[in-house]
Amino acid sequence: MKLKLTAILIFILTYGLFLYVNSKTKNERINLALEKQINILDTHYLLTENYFITDAKSIQNKVITNNKILNLFSKAQNTNKIEKKIIRDELYKFLKPMYKRIHSRGILQFQFVFPNNISFLRMHKPNKFGDDLTDVRYSFRHVNKTKEVVKGFEQGKTTHAFRYVFPIFDKNNKHLGAVEISLASYALQDKLLNVNKIHSHFLVDKNIFNVKAWEDKYLKEKYTQSIEHPDYMFALSNHSNLSKLRDSELNIVKPIKKQIINNISLKKSFALYVPTNDNVKVITFLPIRNTQNKKVVAYLVSYTNNANIHNILANYTSTNIAIFISFLFLFYFIYQNLNSKNELEILVKAKTQDLKELNKNLANKIKDEVSKNHQIQEQLFKSEKMASMGEMIGNIAHQWRQPLSVISTSATGMEMQKEYGILTDEQFKKSCSAINDNAQYLSKTIDDFKNYIKGDRVKTKFYIKKDINDFLRLVEGAIKSNQIELILDLENELEINGYENELIQCFINIFNNAKDILKEIGQDDRLLFITTKKLENKVVIKFKDSGGGVPEDIINKIFDPYFTTKHKSQGTGLGLHMTYDLIVNGMDGDIIVNNKTYKYNKKEYTGAEFTITLNID
Repeated sequence: MKLKLTAILIFILTYGLFLYVNSKTKNERINLALEKQINILDTHYLLTENYFITDAKSIQNKVITNNKILNLFSKAQNTNKIEKKIIRDELYKFLKPMYKRIHSRGILQFQFVFPNNISFLRMHKPNKFGDDLTDVRYSFRHVNKTKEVVKGFEQGKTTHAFRYVFPIFDKNNKHLGAVEISLASYALQDKLLNVNKIHSHFLVDKNIFNVKAWEDKYLKEKYTQSIEHPDYMFALSNHSNLSKLRDSELNIVKPIKKQIINNISLKKSFALYVPTNDNVKVITFLPIRNTQNKKVVAYLVSYTNNANIHNILANYTSTNIAIFISFLFLFYFIYQNLNSKNELEILVKAKTQDLKELNKNLANKIKDEVSKNHQIQEQLFKSEKMASMGEMIGNIAHQWRQPLSVISTSATGMEMQKEYGILTDEQFKKSCSAINDNAQYLSKTIDDFKNYIKGDRVKTKFYIKKDINDFLRLVEGAIKSNQIELILDLENELEINGYENELIQCFINIFNNAKDILKEIGQDDRLLFITTKKLENKVVIKFKDSGGGVPEDIINKIFDPYFTTKHKSQGTGLGLHMTYDLIVNGMDGDIIVNNKTYKYNKKEYTGAEFTITLNID
């Protein structure tokens, strides 16, 4: 009886430990998948927003360079109501073809306002004018006061939009007022759906409108109660389906509604998942801040199927069942053997060959468990690389903004010049050249990213300097967006025989570790040194930052698996461990970390220095 209780207790403890480790691994992998979903939505939102701003700047250029528009708006400044109406009608008639074109691109409002914030002309509502917008629209008040451009999300009396508002001056530089170009949220949703295949909701905080405004018939036609949060309204669009909305509320939102409400109170991006019959639905929330005080007043919400999380959950369940059954048989076997100790001793003496066979089977079981453990480790490494790829998408978004802006500006510029008959052959060639050069740059970044994710594990000879330059192109966006000063000292013709793509992964892991530390200090002190040199028959690669160094009580642990000082949502603790494994076990090299104090530009810094040593042959 005592033996049976002991066996049961050991079984419960052993299986409980496995269940804990398996659950932790599952949660970490799911968190990585959710973080990736947030990054995808954020990247596509930024690209769409940048497209709108580029379009708005093109429209702005047409307005401020058109003498007829400037002259008509200037004449309307100090005239009576009758003359204002005549001028308004003439300006409306002149701008109508332009408004028809930009309206087809999603531009909702195109409005002219006097310096005292009195509306002069609304192209979408030409019969509504003369109202004072001082207390309603912060953007007009700010632009007319400071003569600065305002861009971003802003609510009006009965609607919200992504607005671009700029000052306008006559040829004598006299301030005439402000002009607004606004993109409706449904246009942003249309682009996400049509171009990026992302279905989204747009939720608006009820409190951004006056309480009496909700009695307005127009407002009631544009919004309905959000299924996600009681304080938010759902902005209706051409793709809205109230029946599907209620179905989603019952089957998807209801099980996690409390989590949604709690996360929305934090005013940050987040993603949650709900298992369905044959898949997993991920709901991602991206906060939208207004231009006046940067408060979160709306959310862009996407609903997507996620096969990755579905597979993680399925594997988790099947693994638990398989291990439970295996442990049950194993412990039953052990119990039976212990219970029959005397009989077993007789059998051992009589049949030595049977014992050898038993040892062989046990050795095979141990070998299988080691193999399974190795497979789990490889899966975790793949998850870490997926997290790096999420950051790479963000980097590419940063790298693409400028060339996309140049391409768009060149194209719209040629369109405008062609429209007014001023497009010369020289200007046409210059614009085409600019479009081609920037398109080549975009193509190059795609090739770099494709080579990175391809990840063929083939041992080849390659130059260290080229490998570092390939790595730097992949993280160029992160270097620029975080204002990191890069100082390189790379020797030429240092060639090794190893795994080129895996070494780039190591560089990315070390860079991400340094970047997260450097973000916490002042922009002027964010330094990253990369040096290479030959030492006898070895290549030495050093990464040194100015982040203050690694605390002495943990410096010996940072290559351990799952060790991290970051929040769970920011790191798994596998990045540096994977780097150590790839260099030491994969490439027969060595990596160490030390804290260094040094001077740069007459200023003293302290930071972590990672030293990688690889064999040349």
